[in-house]
Amino acid sequence: MEFILVGLSHQTAPVDIREQVFIPEAAVGECVRRLIDHDLIESGVLLSTCNRTELYAVTQAPAAPDQLFESFGWWPHVLPFAAWRRHAYQLTGEDAMTHLFRVASGLDSMVIGEAQILGQIKAALARARSAGVVEVRLEIILHGAIRAGRRTRHETELGRSPVSVGHAAVAMAAQMLGDLSGRGVLLVGAGAMSEVALRLLRNQRIGPVYVTSRTVERADRVARPLGASAVGFDAIGDIVDEIDIILSSSNAPHHLFEKSHVEGFQSRRSGRPLLIIDLAVPRDIHPEVSRVSGVHLVNIDDLQTIAETNLEGRRAWIPAAERIIDEELRRTRLALEARASAPTITALVNRVEDLRDGVLERHLAQVPASDGQTRDALRKLADALTANFLHGPIRALRESPDPALEASVINNAFDLDLDRELS
Repeated sequence: MEFILVGLSHQTAPVDIREQVFIPEAAVGECVRRLIDHDLIESGVLLSTCNRTELYAVTQAPAAPDQLFESFGWWPHVLPFAAWRRHAYQLTGEDAMTHLFRVASGLDSMVIGEAQILGQIKAALARARSAGVVEVRLEIILHGAIRAGRRTRHETELGRSPVSVGHAAVAMAAQMLGDLSGRGVLLVGAGAMSEVALRLLRNQRIGPVYVTSRTVERADRVARPLGASAVGFDAIGDIVDEIDIILSSSNAPHHLFEKSHVEGFQSRRSGRPLLIIDLAVPRDIHPEVSRVSGVHLVNIDDLQTIAETNLEGRRAWIPAAERIIDEELRRTRLALEARASAPTITALVNRVEDLRDGVLERHLAQVPASDGQTRDALRKLADALTANFLHGPIRALRESPDPALEASVINNAFDLDLDRELS
């Protein structure tokens, strides 16, 4: 088995590239299933977020990593292949597993230690299960990464001082506008990021806060518990005069605000300064909006300066997270090796027990049926010898630094029938 990873992230690609590779949740299952049907992979989990699109997969084909990199580069996204080749990466084996574990632990995030990515990985695994495109070896690897991420949250200062892109957005607003008290805010999108931002903004004693989403009902579910007001998307113009900050993080597949929309807002606001922070990928705000008078447009990549400041304060906590990652990588490798050895162990046990039963049957045939004591003694002797004989080879398989080599030696030595165990 080879564990492979292909994709790109904020580390290698700007937002205008990442938004072209973003794969909507509804298309994830079909994408992985198509790769399986073309015999490139045996199972896969696809993660597509604002900062990364990565496919984690297992394969038996030696040429699969290169073929998968090319295949995934052509479909299902809209990014030209030449740009994909420039910005994407391909990792295999230990490198791929280490990368995934770091992602799950928040060490590869734009905001180091952010917790949202762990939930996104869990959701990606759940979608793969629902689509029937994940099998047990990939489950073992993903569960190991999730354990590493969970332990990082619970056992290190990174988890005890949680941050997110929402934190960075609010910090950016404070950095650009100074005192936020009394400022009016519009949150576009009713997801987790808006909820985090709203809680943080409330601590800044801001002015009126409005939440808009696909439906007023959905917006109200986020707004009401936190003392904000829901507003229909079509009614934004009615309240825009009260707004100084727009923070947008919807799941829309296209721009929600074109230049003409924001020009209309500014006309109603008499051209007062307006800060727009676009956290969405694909972007909610057309880049041309930055040309509108009085508007300062910030996208998710512009938060990098805040993220770097955040890193300086959190760098000392990273080694503890890396130790957890190393421990969970070792635990995951052992689980994979145990699974890889399982068919050989089962075949060996069956072979030796078949031999035992054959010899025992011949000797029991010479003992009268009425001599129950002798017959029981022979059975116990045969079972004890079998258990003692199997102990050494099974232990060697489970503890070997190279279980594949150990299994091959035992398979050949005992002429084991693995097909019987795998059928």
